[in-house]
Amino acid sequence: MFSFLKKEPEAPPLNPSVILAEAQLFLEKEDFEGALAKFDELCSLSVQSPLPLVSRATCRLQLKMYEGVLEDCEKVLKFLNTDIVGHEGESCTTVHSLALLRMAKAYKELGRLDEAKSALMRRNAIEHKLGRASVDDTDGEQVAEDQKSAIELKDKGNEEYKKENWSQALEHYRTGLAYDMYNTKLHGNTCMALIKLKRWSQALKHAEQCIALEPNWAKGYYMKGIILSNESKLEQARDVLQKANAMETNNVQIKTLLDEVEARVEYVETRLRRRKSKKADNVNQHDGNEKTAGDSGNEDTEEQQLVEDVDSDEDYCADGSCRSPQKVKLKITRKDIVNTLVELGVAAVGVGLVWWLVNRDG
Repeated sequence: MFSFLKKEPEAPPLNPSVILAEAQLFLEKEDFEGALAKFDELCSLSVQSPLPLVSRATCRLQLKMYEGVLEDCEKVLKFLNTDIVGHEGESCTTVHSLALLRMAKAYKELGRLDEAKSALMRRNAIEHKLGRASVDDTDGEQVAEDQKSAIELKDKGNEEYKKENWSQALEHYRTGLAYDMYNTKLHGNTCMALIKLKRWSQALKHAEQCIALEPNWAKGYYMKGIILSNESKLEQARDVLQKANAMETNNVQIKTLLDEVEARVEYVETRLRRRKSKKADNVNQHDGNEKTAGDSGNEDTEEQQLVEDVDSDEDYCADGSCRSPQKVKLKITRKDIVNTLVELGVAAVGVGLVWWLVNRDG
């Protein structure tokens, strides 16, 4: 009776420390499937942390679940970047660095090499800017000094840029990149100077470096759009400018260029449609003429003859079936004139003789 009032005993809350300890045991045995199940439990908890996601991505990488690796790492990058320990051997001292390294490996296995390169570059940039041990094993103090030199050269380049001395500005920017190759702003300024000099292929490389280092920086896509539009690669320009516009919807420069490129794309597509339509009409007309020729048997011959006659200045009736006499030039010689005069003289003598005979009889 009143059994419905009896409550089932609530399950004890999951203890993250216990789950983590169990996951570590599985990892020690290299049982990545068992560890993955535990990290799934940790990631399902209401209190989220980037570390379980990184650990789960590591397990998924071992199990060749590459899409899952990318999904976890994208979530990690939405957290604030914090320091981690124990991954110095991989040259990663922050949680973002480690996530990007995992992404680079997953992209590589998926054959997406450009994205792998981009992720690795972003990881290197984070470590480089922090002045910590990187893949190049750079001394932290030297890194800080190099970054300072790069900023000074960027400022010098900006001064020349304002004066419209594009070549001098470019020289300063490139020297700055020699000190800090991961400086996105320096790559951006170098790109703009090359755009002003209309050196499109070189400018494109720096625009792509900007996108690789800071994928959420709209200006990288904007610069790439400028370059592609000037190379008449309009559809590609439209695509990258749409990305830039989505990032900065209120940016007038981006919107103006996007509208211009879209108008050019529409103009080209319209012309192509008209050309294809005209070509199709000509083909259909040609096919119709061939069909009629097959029925009449001699239509082609008559049409060819018509062309030849027109070229020779001959006139034709409306139905093309009759021809007016061809004009002939008369050539009159001295002999013709003498003969004509003789004939006229003989005729005159004859007339005179007749007139004399008639008068004599009267």
